[in-house]
Amino acid sequence: MDEQYTVYVKTDAAGCITAINSSAFVDGTGWTAIDKGAGDRFHHAQGNYFPLPLFGPDGCANYKLANGTPALRTEAEKAAEIAARPAPEPTQLDRVEAQIAYTAMITDTMLEV
Repeated sequence: MDEQYTVYVKTDAAGCITAINSSAFVDGTGWTAIDKGAGDRFHHAQGNYFPLPLFGPDGCANYKLANGTPALRTEAEKAAEIAARPAPEPTQLDRVEAQIAYTAMITDTMLEV
């Protein structure tokens, strides 16, 4: 009979699944057990357990833990997460372009006088 493995996940404060592993690689301390079984899906859970990667290209977790069970996050949940993110700091190029625009405005104002 094939060896049984426990699948574990870690979540963030919002319940989004941020990591997945199996008892073949972690002892479960600090993890939440979500399933048990045999085969690659359970043994190598990192890349085989879920059909989608843990995170999408937008940086949002694709899965959450709902009442101890993994579930896909909705597009509305992901959109709310993205909307709540702070605006990114301006890049060096943004700062240079702002300085050029400011200098051009001051120059135009001075020429009008």
